[in-house]
Amino acid sequence: MVSATIVRLRLNTNKITMKPYKIIIITFSILFIFSQISYSQTVVPSKLNPPENLSPNKNKKSHIWISGEWIESNNNYVWKKGYWENKRPGFIFLPGYWKKIKNGWTWISGYWKQISIEKWNEIYS
Repeated sequence: MVSATIVRLRLNTNKITMKPYKIIIITFSILFIFSQISYSQTVVPSKLNPPENLSPNKNKKSHIWISGEWIESNNNYVWKKGYWENKRPGFIFLPGYWKKIKNGWTWISGYWKQISIEKWNEIYS
């Protein structure tokens, strides 16, 4: 009776120590899979020039112009025209730009960046 209890306790201990290893292996496998498929860059040999894109007359003080940018589509870049957008208090829009990489150039999309409301008021007042 005693030996059966000891064996059972040892088996349970082994199961407990095996779970973290299984979790680690599964986690790293999932991370590896996502790292292989999650991000791909479209690369061009030289920067693309945007088509003529003049901003229309501003009709509201509450808007800012978001410049056009290159959008990736089927390993190519397609131009997306600029547009007027409502200002976002505490945020500024940083336009997209071309980034030099090993094999050529890739487009980095514009984005909204949070700033202090004091800085925002300086910019837009």
